[in-house]
Amino acid sequence: MNKSKTPLVIAVIGAIITMVMIMAVINRSSSNKEKPEPSTGNKITIDKPEEKLQKALKDIQILSAEPIKGTVDYSDKGPANLPNIETKYPLTVVGEGDVNIEIFSTSEKAGKKNNGWLNETAEEFNNQRNRLSNGKIISVSVRSIPSGASSDYIANNVYIPQAYTPSNELFGKLAAEQGAKLKLEAESLVSNTAGIAISRTAASSVKSKYGSVTFENIVDAVVAGELQMGYTYPYTSATGLNFLINALQHFDSGNILSDSAVSTFQQLQKSIPFVCYTTDQMVNAMQSGTLQAGVVEFQAYTNSAVLKGGYDFIPFGYKHSNPLYSVGDLTTDQQAALNTFLDFALSSGPQAHAKEYGFDPDNSFGYNTKDISGSDIISAQRLWKEEKDSGTPTIALFIADVSGSMTGDPLNRLKDSLLEASKNIRSDNYVGLITYNDNVTLNLPIAQFDLEQRSYFAGAVEKMKAGGNTATYDALLVGINMINEYKESIPSAKTMIFVLSDGRCNRGVEYNPAAGIVSHYGIPIYTIGYNEEIDSLKDLSSINEAVYIDADSDDVVYELSALFNAQM
Repeated sequence: MNKSKTPLVIAVIGAIITMVMIMAVINRSSSNKEKPEPSTGNKITIDKPEEKLQKALKDIQILSAEPIKGTVDYSDKGPANLPNIETKYPLTVVGEGDVNIEIFSTSEKAGKKNNGWLNETAEEFNNQRNRLSNGKIISVSVRSIPSGASSDYIANNVYIPQAYTPSNELFGKLAAEQGAKLKLEAESLVSNTAGIAISRTAASSVKSKYGSVTFENIVDAVVAGELQMGYTYPYTSATGLNFLINALQHFDSGNILSDSAVSTFQQLQKSIPFVCYTTDQMVNAMQSGTLQAGVVEFQAYTNSAVLKGGYDFIPFGYKHSNPLYSVGDLTTDQQAALNTFLDFALSSGPQAHAKEYGFDPDNSFGYNTKDISGSDIISAQRLWKEEKDSGTPTIALFIADVSGSMTGDPLNRLKDSLLEASKNIRSDNYVGLITYNDNVTLNLPIAQFDLEQRSYFAGAVEKMKAGGNTATYDALLVGINMINEYKESIPSAKTMIFVLSDGRCNRGVEYNPAAGIVSHYGIPIYTIGYNEEIDSLKDLSSINEAVYIDADSDDVVYELSALFNAQM
């Protein structure tokens, strides 16, 4: 080798060695960094989960709180618990005319993309700057809010819009029965249909046994235990309420509250794994194979590649005609403005646009036209609440975060939410409570939620104090063990856990082993992210077909009350 080149070669080799060492240090440093939160829906399996659970429990310090009775409050504070409408359900369209009409609308009309027909129609109308005969400019505002929540705000006189368009007339009748002053202005803004999306394999089985795939035959198959389907919470979902009413009418066309109707409804519920708190929960369960069928509107079905690709749509029930009601006593100007907007919304251009978004299905279907009163609708909802678990009790454990970040108003609101929401838990269920920060505290052992247990529950909640770190998964594993041990005495009981937290876990057991244990035992984990959206809580809920709720100080009472009413 040329001696003059030797120093250069040595320099190059040295540089290469130095770069390799630097890269090794960087890689080692990267591997030591905290791993990101897992993505929603991440399923994790681990070896020997039973052994891992018991081993983890040996390292978790469990404290016991002294039981003390508190005051059981049975008063109805429902209207006061409705969240601030501006933060919970902000306007999707803001009208700025001299005369403005605010419309409460369901999300399939006032959402985004294919669900944004009413928003786009309102924006187009507002851009026209229409005027009344007196020269005043008129406009429309739109607020996206579920049919049931709309009814609650209006009937309780908490917030009154000028107009209301639920998915079907059932919620209009319900609101009127509860005291809302409604006037039907248009029988239909856009046409839609409720239906059951049933997997094609399940549909083939129904057809083979019953001769055809109809609503009645599907319901009969569920009653017989031959099909597992889900439907949405009938206190807020128009499709879920439609299903409930039509199922009861199928069981007894003359009296939906008869002994035979109630008895058959109990049989139906035995083959309903769970009533879905949200449509997303139901669709996810269908995709995972937990459910073979679920209720859905045609417009949502036709816009879903997943549903259209693997499921048949079987229409049923009352037409989802999206009626429009005026609310209260409108002024002359307001009535004229609403009429002008209606003329525009029902004109050829907006209606053609609605068809593009999946509205206006095949109207050859024979809709249910049987008259039903608002009082019968309310009775059906009450029957659902009393009989939805078909005599099967639920064992539920509440796990509450009392770390330092919960100090002050967050903890006070959490206490309020637990006390108020617990009014929706039936006495034949079994309930316990634990809290956590650095350690896990057993505040209330699981027991039947009779008057005495309710009193101890109230006392345990009232004594909560905040401080320390956030050992979420320590508490979760303790909770799973408590549920498993108690279920030995009631093997047929359903089980569920509710986790309420305002931050990520920063102490104790990590996510992956906890998630593997959750997956193994199959207990649904309903999680509430308090004042912060927490990805790991979403993941926990997705493992066993539960739901995650992103709540804040203003709406946590309302959200928990609805969740407990749906599940407990």
